[in-house]
Amino acid sequence: MPVNTITAQFSVSGPLDQNAINSLAATGTTLLINVRPDNECAGQTNNTALAAMAEKAGLAYAFIPVTSGDYPDDKIAAFASVLASCDGAVHGVCRTGTRAAHLWALAKCKAGVSKVWLQQQLVQAGIDVAPLLANCEPLDDKKAAA
Repeated sequence: MPVNTITAQFSVSGPLDQNAINSLAATGTTLLINVRPDNECAGQTNNTALAAMAEKAGLAYAFIPVTSGDYPDDKIAAFASVLASCDGAVHGVCRTGTRAAHLWALAKCKAGVSKVWLQQQLVQAGIDVAPLLANCEPLDDKKAAA
């Protein structure tokens, strides 16, 4: 399972199995956020099974499903709320990791984190979200980094 590290506190990937989740827990991840809707494709691990695997590894778990390219304000707010409630490292999971990275960036941007800094983090991780962040309206321009 290739993991894309966005920051020291946030990473993303595609589908996970129990061994991968155990490895994430062993390296300091404390929360797993699944943003992939159930039944998106045949054979994918569903929300209930992923939640059980996270619990078995001792991770907190959240399910915030979004379809690719569709990031409603309520989903961004839910993602931000879950991030704010976590003291440790967070891992987002979907088909490729991109949706989880997009939600993270949008949540951070809405909290006032610099769009330039967010873009740098994502580009360094191989995720191009410049067009996504172009329309982001920070709520508080005083915050410079996450």
